[in-house]
Amino acid sequence: MAFFSWQFIVFLIVSVTVYYIIPGRFQWLVLLASSAWYYLVGGGPRAAVFVAATVLTTWGGAYLMDLIAQREEDKAMRKARRAAAPDDAGRTGRSARSAKLSREEKKALKSLVQKKKRRVMTAVLLLNFGILGVVKYGNFVTTNVNDLFGHFHLGARVPVADFLLPLGISFYTFQSMGYLIDVYRGKYAAERNVLKLALFTSYFPSILQGPINRYDDLVTQLYVPHKFDDRRFREGLLRMLWGFFKKMIIAERAAIIVNEVFGGFEQHRYMGFTIFVAALMYGVQLYADFAGGMDIVFGASELFGVSLRENFRQPYMARSISEFWQRWHMSLGNWMRDYVFYPIALSKPFAKMQKSLKKKVSPYFGKVFPSFLASFLVFVLVGIWHGANWKYVIYGIYHATFVSTETLFEQPYAQMRKFCRIREDAAGWKLFQMVRTLFIVSIGRYCDVAPDAGTVFRLLRATFSKFNPWIFFDGSLYTLGVDERNFGLLILMILLLAAVDIVNERGQTIRGIVASQQLPFRWAVYLTAIAAILVFGMYGPGFDMSSFIYAQF
Repeated sequence: MAFFSWQFIVFLIVSVTVYYIIPGRFQWLVLLASSAWYYLVGGGPRAAVFVAATVLTTWGGAYLMDLIAQREEDKAMRKARRAAAPDDAGRTGRSARSAKLSREEKKALKSLVQKKKRRVMTAVLLLNFGILGVVKYGNFVTTNVNDLFGHFHLGARVPVADFLLPLGISFYTFQSMGYLIDVYRGKYAAERNVLKLALFTSYFPSILQGPINRYDDLVTQLYVPHKFDDRRFREGLLRMLWGFFKKMIIAERAAIIVNEVFGGFEQHRYMGFTIFVAALMYGVQLYADFAGGMDIVFGASELFGVSLRENFRQPYMARSISEFWQRWHMSLGNWMRDYVFYPIALSKPFAKMQKSLKKKVSPYFGKVFPSFLASFLVFVLVGIWHGANWKYVIYGIYHATFVSTETLFEQPYAQMRKFCRIREDAAGWKLFQMVRTLFIVSIGRYCDVAPDAGTVFRLLRATFSKFNPWIFFDGSLYTLGVDERNFGLLILMILLLAAVDIVNERGQTIRGIVASQQLPFRWAVYLTAIAAILVFGMYGPGFDMSSFIYAQF
């Protein structure tokens, strides 16, 4: 059920209406029923089986870990009480007051519990990530294995199967496994109600393309009664309109140039600056598409009184690649940081490596190299998360190189800036850093738009072999599918998007400002936004109202 369809609008209106009509204690059941309906319509019954499997295994695994902890604690306490009971001569092994676990016993109990819980967690993680790996990467792995066998003339072949890719499997798997790891760490108790965990896993606004939610963020929102909040409702509607605006007017218009250049690269032999402009436009398209989709998600969720974690924070204002990833798809970055980077960087092998490097090389190198290596591994995984293709492996290595070297060479970079007398707070230096980051990010986008790894390198060679910046003046830009009028409108809308980001960067929100105005002004903004979407939105041939770029991940 596409966000842009009348069916979704009607579905949302009905869900919100029923949500606020029924008694508050039943509201979460409306969300659960709406989520189940949305997923069945969008993904189909077969895809729903995968979600159900994740819900049941995650609920069972977390519940079992809590039971293990409780059972082992009870056993230890019974043993302590028996030791404190009087013997036949009336003597006691311990006084009644000290019939508690000693420090050593508590330590031994904790170690035993964590060991048993780790077995359960590992089994559930392997099962769910195994399902994700098979359905998302199984075809890629078997195809490459067969190519390898063919290269060495081995004659063997592995059966290749095309698996159904369930709707939002990456997002709900990461979200559920984050919850499971948090229960293992003792951050919170396991959810006893399997239906409530099912709602957390399949909450319909975020099932399609995120964000990757945290249980402790939603547990205080999903299951508690909500009264209708007029101000919050208005802000949610405005945010949805802004999302539709970005998607329909900006992203779909930029997509025409992107599809023309990268889709017709081999046929029309596009070269130089034409390709780079298309890469910049793809950055605009991706941001407006993904962030626009997030605005619709956040706005729809606000209608129910549920706030989700932000997924973007003005990413094109970043001054380094590390900062870019702290602003772009933030929920994925935070998930990778908490559940991959820290466990790797703080593991015993990395601690030994750090100690050894401090002695054998230098204290500074020993301190930063383990973080460098952990960052590199994380960003390679981020690349692979994007898809089953060698181009995404290249994408991961590309960004991993920049992010990890920032950590490794932080001290030399600081010394170089000091030597060149560059002030960190200078406006010119900040602008240079933002342009440099935009250039690096734009080159990385080639891995997104190219169909395969070979095309990535052909595009790069074509970009820098004949750089022709005069395309802005000879009119050839207007031969890329967008005429002069639409190209001018696109640039104007990009400037508007940048202006809104600048306001947001300063700690304000346009929707908050509008929502606080009087009724006539608010309705003027609503109607203007709706008219702009209807008049200037792109609904031409090839438009797919269900297509969001990140939905494929």
